[in-house]
Amino acid sequence: MLEQTVCGERLFPAGSLRSVQRDIPIPKPPSEVSKMVALICHDLRLPLTSILANAEFLTQSDISETERNEFYREIRWSIERMNSLVTSLFEYSKGRDTFRPAVRNIVDTVERAICMTGMRHEFRRVTIKHHHQGVAVGWFDPNRLERVVANLVLNACEAVSPDVGLIVITTTGNQAYLQIGVWDNGPGIPPEIQESVFQPFVSYGKAEGSGLGLAIAKEIVEDHGGGDLH
Repeated sequence: MLEQTVCGERLFPAGSLRSVQRDIPIPKPPSEVSKMVALICHDLRLPLTSILANAEFLTQSDISETERNEFYREIRWSIERMNSLVTSLFEYSKGRDTFRPAVRNIVDTVERAICMTGMRHEFRRVTIKHHHQGVAVGWFDPNRLERVVANLVLNACEAVSPDVGLIVITTTGNQAYLQIGVWDNGPGIPPEIQESVFQPFVSYGKAEGSGLGLAIAKEIVEDHGGGDLH
C-alpha cells in the first residue's frame, strides 16, 4: 500500500498571537495557475532524474552500442516528456484544454512509466512487475495516464523497503473500460490521513514530499471519466 504524509501546523499560545501577527504574513489560497505550476514542477522531477541517470550510463566505457543507443533513446524521450509538460503549463495559462485522448496501448504507457521511475538509483533494488489481461488498446491521453502510473509507482517505491520492496501493477481491459491497479508490500496508508490522502499537499513521512502525486493521479483519472481511486 502507499505511504503518505500529513504536515503539522505550528501552534501558538492564544496570548502570543498579537505579538507575532505583524511578522507572519497570512497565507493566501493558491491560485489555479500556481496550483498548475506546482503540479508541473512535481512531474518534471521524474524525466529530469531519468536524463541524469542515463547520461551517467553513457559515460561508462564498457557499454555496448545497443546499450548506448538505448540510453540515448531514453534521454530523448525524457526531454520530449518535459517539453510536453511545459507545453501543458503554457496552454493552461492561455485557458486551453490540454486533454488529448487517442487510441493508445495501455501496456506501452505503463511500461514507459515503470522505466522512468526505475531510473532512480535508490529504487534499483525494488522489484516492479506488470501483468496485463484482456484488451490493451483504449481511448485515453497517454501522457496523462503515464503520469498517473508514474506517480503511483513513485509513491509505492518510497513506501516499500529499498531491499525487499515489491510493486505489482495490473492492467485489465475489455471493450468498455481499462482498469489499472497498483499494489505494494509497504506499511499502508496511516488511518489519520486516509480520508484526505488525495488532497493536494497532503504528505506523510517524507521530508521532501510535496503531497501532489496522488492529487495529480486523482485529477487525471477523473478527467478520463474514471473513479473509485482509493
